[in-house]
Amino acid sequence: MTPSFEPPTLGRRLTLNTVVRRHQIEATRTRSLWDDESELHSAQLVERFSRAVREAIPGARLTWALSWGALTDESARYRDIRRLLAEIVRETGDDVTFVPGGFFANLYGTRDEVATDIADALERVADEMGVQPGSLVAGFLSADNIARARERGVRTVQGNIWSQFDIDLQDGDGSIAYPYYPSRRHFLVPGRGTDRVDAVQLDGWTVDLVAARSAGMSSDYNSRLGLGPIETLHRLPRADALRELEATSRAHLDHRNVERNGLGWLTVNYEISEVARGLETDAGMLGAWAGWLRWLAAEWPDLEVPTIGAFGEQWRSTHADNEDLAYLLQQEGSGIQASRAGETVTWFMTADFRLGVAETEGRAEVFDFTPYTTDAREPVELGDRRWSLFGEINQKRTRPQDEPVPFGRFLTTHQDVDVALAQRYGAAPELARLRALA
Repeated sequence: MTPSFEPPTLGRRLTLNTVVRRHQIEATRTRSLWDDESELHSAQLVERFSRAVREAIPGARLTWALSWGALTDESARYRDIRRLLAEIVRETGDDVTFVPGGFFANLYGTRDEVATDIADALERVADEMGVQPGSLVAGFLSADNIARARERGVRTVQGNIWSQFDIDLQDGDGSIAYPYYPSRRHFLVPGRGTDRVDAVQLDGWTVDLVAARSAGMSSDYNSRLGLGPIETLHRLPRADALRELEATSRAHLDHRNVERNGLGWLTVNYEISEVARGLETDAGMLGAWAGWLRWLAAEWPDLEVPTIGAFGEQWRSTHADNEDLAYLLQQEGSGIQASRAGETVTWFMTADFRLGVAETEGRAEVFDFTPYTTDAREPVELGDRRWSLFGEINQKRTRPQDEPVPFGRFLTTHQDVDVALAQRYGAAPELARLRALA
């Protein structure tokens, strides 16, 4: 059976964004948590980072996100950084935008407060940088704030961090991993009809799909293992880190993924303060990261590196809504930490549901089924970190009901999902293999 949904072709894309801030977590305009990172920031380091990216991939474009503190601080340090960023934007076509709330804006600010911060910050960026931001780097951002940012001209939002759970200050597991338009009810849900917010929603960090089945992190594993520099190059032996970076990159950029999705997409954030910390630990850290970028360009010469705003526009040009979404993502374990060797994870992601299936030792088991047809609502109380959307089965296995079930048994009890898989993925050999194992 041929699938009903043929993916439009965009090709291979890498989006890179970075953050310039004063404090590690600027929860609100007046409240900051954790370290004062001012000393880790300088115009010299910003220029060095920019140059490293461009030398690795000529023509690459970055998205720079400034915190409220970095945007408003009148010290020579931050004035120099902002002046340099304005020059970089003019010379390279990079974007400069705002990062509200240190990735966790709605944890500490009401929807109205966050909306005001975004509006004021975008105006400051436009005045000082000479560009009107069309995107936001936000970590997690409520559907209401995405909708209000859209009214301010923002058309692309890095507004969820796929699979995050029990790491940092907020949870957000439950979405699909590739671009979609969010619902007005819940930022993790693909919107339909009048419920759809007309802003492209992007993940923040590409992670290893096998390792992501873990929850949180320990000295032995990190569920955010993947492309993140602080999860790989900063913490692992160099050979292991590079092997993980390459394995996760291949999962998305190889020809099979591009053919089945029309898109192979990697995205990563490397905050300037973390660049500084990495260099303090190892003077060759930035060079190693740039080496990975050079490897990407050599392996896939057609790889494009647009800003997240430009990438959002490219995706928008081929997707008027979420109705044709039929992503199929697959990754084999790298053998690094929780990316277990011998395990293959396959994700089916549509506007109706996401379905995760793991294959180990000739068995296929469903480890996640999250339907998007329920009346999901976001938390409204400040300080509530639990923003995840848990479905019938969740990959993090934090509830008794999350025990994986055989794929065949699942299909028998979910015939509507079986039909939907046949309609959307009927010709996919990955589905045929899993059915055979069932």
